[in-house]
Amino acid sequence: MLVKDLKLTNFRNHKNFRIGFGENINVIVGPNASGKTNILEATHMLSTGRSFKAKYDRDVIRHNEDYARVEGKIHNGDEDKELEMFVQKNPNFENASIKKAKVNKVPKALYAFTGLLNTVLFSPEDIEVLTGSPAGRRKYMDLILYQIDPNYKHTHTEYLQAVRQRNKVLENIRNIGRGSDQLGFWNTKIVRNGIYIQEQREILAIFLQKQVRFYGKELNDYDTEIVLNYHKSEISFDRLHEYLSREIAAKSTLIGPHREDFEFMLNDFDIIQFGSRGQQRAAVLALKLAEIDYFIEKTENRPVLLLDDVFSELDAKHEEALMETIQLQQTIITCTEKPTDTIQKTAEIHLLQSDALKEDDAPFV
Repeated sequence: MLVKDLKLTNFRNHKNFRIGFGENINVIVGPNASGKTNILEATHMLSTGRSFKAKYDRDVIRHNEDYARVEGKIHNGDEDKELEMFVQKNPNFENASIKKAKVNKVPKALYAFTGLLNTVLFSPEDIEVLTGSPAGRRKYMDLILYQIDPNYKHTHTEYLQAVRQRNKVLENIRNIGRGSDQLGFWNTKIVRNGIYIQEQREILAIFLQKQVRFYGKELNDYDTEIVLNYHKSEISFDRLHEYLSREIAAKSTLIGPHREDFEFMLNDFDIIQFGSRGQQRAAVLALKLAEIDYFIEKTENRPVLLLDDVFSELDAKHEEALMETIQLQQTIITCTEKPTDTIQKTAEIHLLQSDALKEDDAPFV
């Protein structure tokens, strides 16, 4: 799988920007605030349909503009495709936006668009998968599954909408004693969609557990064991009935995929509390390497790797492990200084200046 060309219009600090990528290692070098990470963000957005940085989609739109567009030419197997993601401000709501996707200039539903390009992102913020909130960890798993299974994204969206509606019903029951007759409808939607979500998450979790254990031993000289534990919040009609009185009191749905979490253990201890910074970094790297393996297992293609200034965070051993991986597939790296001689020998180097590598108004053909 390859990204051949990328064009950005009104995306972050790039007004009209275009770049071509080689099949192997591509290094984008530039000072801070030059827009390096924005290039990775745009590429990742073509993959997942959403930004890994922005709280709201409209945040990617350049200041004083009404829309942003990302266009990319990709190669997957024997096929070339043109992908386009368009984000427009919604004037009726402060933080809302209108998002549209196209494949070969034909409009597509977002769930059908997501996953045509597979990417794995490495960034210094990856440590938050360990130290951040359960919601962030669920999002991490969901973004992988969005790319693997278009039906998962559609099902997950329906599930979250059903949870929000059910919570409103629970609130009405609690406040005014009305709405019990609506619970059956929303329970059915939650259980039907929730079971599918949990089945797919569990398949992913079992795979990641195995690979994280393997890579964790390699990265730590086999003297420690890193284990990923998936904490499932099972959803069923019986459990919804069991929790109903508590949920009415809380005015919230207390069980289901939206309540799940996973954690890392280091020799049976919580790695967040007892692991060193280096061991935590090793756990994250093990997770990312496992993620690459999952894409290969499910799609029979190697994903495009996006590395956002990560080498400064790695020691020599972990850098070597990552270097072995990036030699095997297309990789786009950002950094503030030119990389090591080893990388430069096999990489295409793109020098980014203050605002953009190239401001190019040429048509995307």
